[in-house]
Amino acid sequence: MTEKKIRVKIHSQISDLTAINAVEQIMGNKGSYSAADDDVIEFSTDGVIRENGKNLELEYEECAEMGMENTVTTLIFPKEEPNSLNMVRTGENSAGLVFSDKEKRQPCSYNVGGYPFDFCIYTRNIDNGITMTGGVLKLDYVIEMHGMKTQRNRFTIKVDELKI
Repeated sequence: MTEKKIRVKIHSQISDLTAINAVEQIMGNKGSYSAADDDVIEFSTDGVIRENGKNLELEYEECAEMGMENTVTTLIFPKEEPNSLNMVRTGENSAGLVFSDKEKRQPCSYNVGGYPFDFCIYTRNIDNGITMTGGVLKLDYVIEMHGMKTQRNRFTIKVDELKI
């Protein structure tokens, strides 16, 4: 197993689809919702990237300022299917999420503060350029709860190898 220390830069743009749908129902296509209404989250952290058999694994600690303290995220990319990934979160907030260009709709679960809930992820697009020396992952997906699309997330992770 090969492992390297890395710097991870995360940018996440979250659209509340419930709000967009409400505006469209009230005002039609002339609604006043814009990308400026989206939540944007950006942070940087150190982590590790490892080559583990048939997978590439990217691991980092989540940002405490976002309520994710004591939570570690691991992204697992099968080398033979780079546009498929599993996201595993452990710690105070745990989750198991699957993103796939082939099987776009995936059931997932999340446990926040001891309260588990189930939902589906619909993967719109994965563009994975991450290697052992760095790269960029762009992920666009929709969260669906009880058959209703509630949130769209455009998530970008930039990975740079740390030179020590």
